Amino acid sequence: MNMLRQLFAFCLCLQLGVATAAATDELTRGGTIYSTHCVSCHGSSGQPDVESPLVKSLGIVPANFADTLFNSREPVSTWKTVVTHGGPAMGFSVMMPAFGGTLSEADIDAVLAYIKTEIGGAHDYPDGDLNLYLPLRTKKSFPEDEWVWKLRYSGLDGDDAWKNTLEYEFRIGKRAQGVLELTHEADGDTSRLGQLEPGFKYVFKHDRRAGFIMTGAAQFAVPLNNDAHWEFLPYVAVGKILDDDFTFQGSARLKLDLEDSNESSSELAGVVHWTHTTWPRNVFPALEIVAEIPFERGSGPGRKDAVQYSILPQARIGLNKRGNIALNVGAELPLNDTERYDWRGYVYFIWDFADGGLFDGW
Repeated sequence: MNMLRQLFAFCLCLQLGVATAAATDELTRGGTIYSTHCVSCHGSSGQPDVESPLVKSLGIVPANFADTLFNSREPVSTWKTVVTHGGPAMGFSVMMPAFGGTLSEADIDAVLAYIKTEIGGAHDYPDGDLNLYLPLRTKKSFPEDEWVWKLRYSGLDGDDAWKNTLEYEFRIGKRAQGVLELTHEADGDTSRLGQLEPGFKYVFKHDRRAGFIMTGAAQFAVPLNNDAHWEFLPYVAVGKILDDDFTFQGSARLKLDLEDSNESSSELAGVVHWTHTTWPRNVFPALEIVAEIPFERGSGPGRKDAVQYSILPQARIGLNKRGNIALNVGAELPLNDTERYDWRGYVYFIWDFADGGLFDGW
């Protein structure tokens, strides 16, 4: 038995050694490719020399890979598309040439690994590969610089209802994000502001290689009309890259009514996106499931029935070449308790302003 354990340990060490050697060889090759094809514009350290005659002749300043925030927020898939097909493919400068005819896919992977690992260096910013698509109800883990306008229509037996939400998200340091939300509601002849929701998000764990991120957050809902209540809204969210074609996100949230505890509830949500292409200007379908659990559910058989389930088919639609301007459209269908609403329709307009202006990348 001891001999088998020793043999297993030896094989494991051998595998780790081979993997480490392969990674080292890839980075060495990536460094050589970078020195040959990238240094003249992007600089040996990843920071362009703005006084260089070549850089001045470009009319733009090339990407600064030594900027750890920039290096971290860009997913490898975006850079691979740019390197392979050139800057215009993603709405960037025509001065960025296409290397797909010069370098093999393995070469491009190697130079990108070198840029991310050796030039980017060790840092604590969550990587852009973990910036998964924004769902309709499930909370997102990745800290963003983003504007989101959310429109929700609820089909009711009586007067239909509309809810508008304007959300501003901004990065704070390496792992944190601030958020401000303002809601407006309309039903029948009534139209009024709903709540102002300031909040804070912090990334507890992120691992690019494992494709995993976990975040904790909390928001306060400040009432802006007499019918709204003060609420405290903490949640935990996770994101996981399942493989090249699918991602999963899940969240657990408490809705704590600070004026009427009987109105408090919890919410569990999860969504799977089909990420079938690396081209951002595309349609990415998803399916989301939500369970709302009231704190006051009574007792007996009705306690289980009080949990409200809904399903939300939806799709992310990238509008520009970079995908930083997008729509998310979908519908929410109740699986039980259809007295709350017949159905709900959603439209989100998303602008990730860190990746460009509203008129960039088209």
